Amino acid sequence: MSKKSYEHKYVVYSISDGPKVITESLNSYGQEGWFLSNMVTIANGENLVAWMVKETEILDPNPKKSTEDKINSLWTEGDSE
Repeated sequence: MSKKSYEHKYVVYSISDGPKVITESLNSYGQEGWFLSNMVTIANGENLVAWMVKETEILDPNPKKSTEDKINSLWTEGDSE
């Protein structure tokens, strides 16, 4: 069983970097699964702060399956996948 969770992070950009650099950076984060959730201007308009969010899945431990997997690994040779 699994649960949904969210990671959050922020990235600070200098306005002087220009939109191309900022866009390329945001696209790179997007390829890693991050979504832009908010962006604000700070430091007298010289910097932008982008808040990013990423959905993650937290797997609940399953003691019975863990024990079965451990026993199976003892009785198989090599990589079973």
